[in-house]
Amino acid sequence: MTQAEAIPTEDELVRDFTNRLGQDSFGTGPLAELRRMDPRQPAAAPPALHRLLARVPDELSHGQQFDRWLLFVHLLALAAPERHRGGQSLGTALFAAGYSDGRLTRLLEAPEADLSVVLPRMVRFLVAHGERLDPFELAHLTLRRDKAPNRLRIARDYYRAEARAPQAT
Repeated sequence: MTQAEAIPTEDELVRDFTNRLGQDSFGTGPLAELRRMDPRQPAAAPPALHRLLARVPDELSHGQQFDRWLLFVHLLALAAPERHRGGQSLGTALFAAGYSDGRLTRLLEAPEADLSVVLPRMVRFLVAHGERLDPFELAHLTLRRDKAPNRLRIARDYYRAEARAPQAT
């Protein structure tokens, strides 16, 4: 297999999508399409999504895995063009933004079928509170089948940030 035919890794694809959504050349129209799309309706995915996913190998982009890529791109678009990269860990960002324990619990306990609802809410919350996202951590949370290690890391980072915060008196 030549260098030109090499299959991109998940991290390379995440980096590529993150960079493309942050460029002025991507266009506000396609970005708006990606923000408006409903991750629960993969059959209604806009052309902008299919254009991005054209580089994703078939074995990584069919069935349930397509739904995961759709959700990931939607989340990046919600934070693009400025807040979709360069952030601290999700747990730390959630604490800094004032995300409540109750919301955190709902996020961490959400079954995979509900992630298309709770994750966009989380991203909108973070963006509204001026926080940036770590696209790789977001990708691990959406694209990987085993969500437990990622959920544990979010909880750990959230409560470590809480422990480091000065106590109100």
